[in-house]
Amino acid sequence: MQTVSARSGINQQLRLPLPADLHAISVPARKFTGDFFFSHRERETLWVTIGDVAGKGINAAVVMAMIQEELERRIASCARTDCDPAVTMRRLHELLRSVLAPNRFATAVIAQIRDNGKLVVANAGHPPPLIARKNGTIERIGSTGPAAGILDESRWTSVEKHLAPSETLLLYTDGAIEANDFGVEGVAAAFRTAASHRSSRSVATAVANAVRAHGGIDDDLTLVVARR
Repeated sequence: MQTVSARSGINQQLRLPLPADLHAISVPARKFTGDFFFSHRERETLWVTIGDVAGKGINAAVVMAMIQEELERRIASCARTDCDPAVTMRRLHELLRSVLAPNRFATAVIAQIRDNGKLVVANAGHPPPLIARKNGTIERIGSTGPAAGILDESRWTSVEKHLAPSETLLLYTDGAIEANDFGVEGVAAAFRTAASHRSSRSVATAVANAVRAHGGIDDDLTLVVARR
């Protein structure tokens, strides 16, 4: 079992057992970040999470730290019982409803990657995860439920995909798409070009550089790349 979680201003290779080569980049817009990510390996399954707390600065960072700690605990527990990412999202939502102000919420993606390539994703109002396929196409995984922490009653489903060897998953926060209106199309185009690189580090760096070249980073930016 191995766990890695977010730290501000990082460019970090997350050395986890196969099947995934994992790399994360996190660049705060200010001194503190409201973005979070987390990875956890349990037996044959790698869990990867990314999210973004509404707002910026110290207030968002405080909420992020609280979410980070609780999410680590809940995912580790869920991983041991092999529960579905949608179940974990529901548990995160219940926590946020109990502690957040009415105008606060978080978007998040919780994903499982199994050794056999099975990919299961729950998406709570977050920018769509992207999969770079071996044939050069980019596949999107849209929201499977609302942002967490807003509605009293919320439900999420999980989407099941498959990652073949050499295919790549990209998770990112809205700092990537809001950089001078780069948009999901801009991220997808940069990812399509970068996906030919052999390592997750190279892919993540290339996408981050494309965001900077388009218009700089005005919001917290976090990228997580998992390459099978």
